[in-house]
Amino acid sequence: MSNFEKRKLTEIVLYILNKTNGLDYYHVFKIIYFANIAHLAKCGLRITSDEFCALPDGPVPSILYNCIKEDKHCDKELESLIKEVVVRGDSDAYYMLSAKRQANLDYLSPSEIEELDKSIAENAHLPYNTLKQKSHGSEWHRAFNSDKPGRKVMDVIGMSRDAMATDNMIEYIRENLEIENALS
Repeated sequence: MSNFEKRKLTEIVLYILNKTNGLDYYHVFKIIYFANIAHLAKCGLRITSDEFCALPDGPVPSILYNCIKEDKHCDKELESLIKEVVVRGDSDAYYMLSAKRQANLDYLSPSEIEELDKSIAENAHLPYNTLKQKSHGSEWHRAFNSDKPGRKVMDVIGMSRDAMATDNMIEYIRENLEIENALS
C-alpha cells in the first residue's frame, strides 16, 4: 500500500467518524466494506486498496484492522497516521473511535463520498448481529470456508458480484486488476 493509499484510508476513517460523531471500529470496518463493494459495482474502482479478509464476524480491511487492533505486525506507517488523528476509547470502551480533526476531502472523489454516505446511512446504526449477517455474502462464505492455510483474503471480483455488478462491469474490473498487477 503506497503512502498516498495509507493517507487516503486514514481520511476515509476520519470521514466516517466525522459523519457519525464517533463509532466502534466494527461498524467502521463494515461501512468501508459496503461502500467499497458498492463503488466497485457502480464505478469499477475500489475506494481502498486494502485487502478484505473474511473473519468470523465478517469482512475487514486487513491492514487497517491490524493497525486499529494494534497488532505488533501492523503497518507502522499507517498505524502512526491513524494514531495522530483518531482517539480510541478508554479501557471500558476501547473499541470506540472518534476523530481529532475533520477529514481532508481532497483524498476522496465525489463518487466515493456518495458511497460512503450511503453506507453510513444504511449501516452505522444497525445492530451488531444484523450487520454481521448482512456482511456474510457469497464471497465472504467462499473465502472463510477456503481450505487454503493463512489469511482468508476475499476476491475483488467475488465482492463485486456480491454488490450486483453487471457482467460488463466485472470484465472492466478484471481488466483493471490485471493492469494493476502488471504495474506493481
